[in-house]
Amino acid sequence: MQRVLLLSDSAAYVSAVESTLRVEDVLLRQERSLVGGLVVVREWRPSLLLLDLGLPLDGGPGEAAGRTGVTGGGLAALLRDPAIEGAASVLAIAAPEQLALLGPGVTVQDFIVPPLDDEELRVRVLRALWHDGGDGDTVLRRGGVVIDLERYTVTVDGDVVDLTYKEYELLAFLAGSPGRPFTRETLLDRVWGYDYYGGARTVDVHVRRIRSKIEGRRQYIETVRNVGYRFIES
Repeated sequence: MQRVLLLSDSAAYVSAVESTLRVEDVLLRQERSLVGGLVVVREWRPSLLLLDLGLPLDGGPGEAAGRTGVTGGGLAALLRDPAIEGAASVLAIAAPEQLALLGPGVTVQDFIVPPLDDEELRVRVLRALWHDGGDGDTVLRRGGVVIDLERYTVTVDGDVVDLTYKEYELLAFLAGSPGRPFTRETLLDRVWGYDYYGGARTVDVHVRRIRSKIEGRRQYIETVRNVGYRFIES
């Protein structure tokens, strides 16, 4: 189950997000301050950060007292924090007067302008959670599985998974084409190389080990009878 962290002290935003995501396969948590939110990101490791740009950096006096929001420098510092940078997608909630904060170079994957429309919010959240990315994207997100192709790390529901190099390569290859079945021979060729002299059992053993490490709560890799294996589409 994907984890979504909402950083906001707005009752209206909290209500809208809770109502919209209630039927989706996500686990939602709220934090009312940016400082507290960084602590939660480090400990809880969400897949998506819903960032209310109206939230003061220091937690402020709250919604009722007026919402000055983060500054450009404060937002840049927040997004550079190692707990957020490269670890979670960021979807900003930005009022029209705050859109200038989301200029070139700001590492926010998407934004939405209030008032929050239920269907638009749902689509933008799901796109951010299961975004495949283009050629420059280095992170694969497949349900609860997150594969960082640059750092060679894998997490499942926020927990780090210890894989051998070949287990990692096989998982990344399968997850790169969700829903597409691959024969054992193709997997041997693409992951181990054409000059590898091992048999198809090598693939079976590695798939079994990967499954034992990532499939505690749900199935991700499916055996295709008389063919081979495929990564299940989310």
